[in-house]
Amino acid sequence: MNILSPRIKGKAIKEFVVISNLKTIKLLLDRTRADIVFKYLVTQEMTVKQLADAMGKKPGTVLHHVQKLNSSGIIQLVRTHETTRGIVERYYRAIAREYRLGISEMMRSRARANIPKDPIAPTLAGLSTIGIVISAVDMEHARGLLTKLKKIEEEIEKSINDPDNYSFQSLPPSIRTNVLKNMHQFLLSRNSEYSEILDEWHDLLSQYLDNDEV
Repeated sequence: MNILSPRIKGKAIKEFVVISNLKTIKLLLDRTRADIVFKYLVTQEMTVKQLADAMGKKPGTVLHHVQKLNSSGIIQLVRTHETTRGIVERYYRAIAREYRLGISEMMRSRARANIPKDPIAPTLAGLSTIGIVISAVDMEHARGLLTKLKKIEEEIEKSINDPDNYSFQSLPPSIRTNVLKNMHQFLLSRNSEYSEILDEWHDLLSQYLDNDEV
């Protein structure tokens, strides 16, 4: 008989958390770990095997990343399930539905203060606070990628938040903000050009990460 454990106490999913620990921020810059959290575990609970199947990766590789994320407190074990063969399946879920990086808050503050008029500068400044300083050789390429990403993001947001769409604009502010955020994320995930540029950006960032595991 299958044995399903009760929900582990104290494992409620939060609406959002702010991450300010630099080591944790750098950990999430890894594309595989970012996918595990933001693409899968923010919306559902999954086992290592389910994640490996969905991502097309070896279970051992995914397990390594899951253990890192779990020990850092980004994801958590929410329940276990014992099969008829006595195998214990462990289900993990992100601790929140949304994550906000501490460096993002800092970058927004700088932008509001009009310190850099260059829209890309806050992102590069934020990365520098966690030890990722783009070299002069890669700077033009980095700026080009960020500019393309920002343009697509702005175009998608503009298409959703159409001032002429009375039905949408008449929604209560809190609901409108939530719909805008979720649709924005959904449309970005379906945009192949955005995904390709984002992959290239992550590849560039990975060159500046410490070789030691975080």
